[in-house]
Amino acid sequence: MNIYLFPTELEAAPFRALRPTARVVISGVGLAATAATLAMLGREGSLVASRVVLAGLAGAYDERIAVGDVVEVVEERCAELPERFRRSYSVTPRTKLRHVGSNSVHLGAEGGEDAVIENMEGATLFAVAEALGFEACEVRAISNRVGEPFERWRTKEALEALAHALIEIDDGE
Repeated sequence: MNIYLFPTELEAAPFRALRPTARVVISGVGLAATAATLAMLGREGSLVASRVVLAGLAGAYDERIAVGDVVEVVEERCAELPERFRRSYSVTPRTKLRHVGSNSVHLGAEGGEDAVIENMEGATLFAVAEALGFEACEVRAISNRVGEPFERWRTKEALEALAHALIEIDDGE
């Protein structure tokens, strides 16, 4: 059974409309909120025999990733940590989507270390999945180029593409 974890209700709404019976959990935005939500799910026993699919928007560093594309993140790192504390987390690919590396950030960071996108929650998912031993998958829709003002983001288009990609993943189980 999949648990679909979204940072915000805005990101979840198009998927909920297409799959109203799916288990959707809103984590809140950022690393700490995601960690707290995963701790709560672990405490209640929901992570046993479940796959957590973290889904939401992301910005692209790499021009080869188009706004509106949906990708699976298979490597994450907390980009804003000093280099000596930075660690990468990797998971086995779970989908046929393009596989990418990502930086989890608070305020935005430079690309590099194979990161082609950025988000605000993914490293937490991978770290907690590694610690607790549950299956994790991260799917992101590209809404913008990193650094673009919010007014230029193509949120609606990206969220529609994300919802349809998640339906394909859900149907493929």
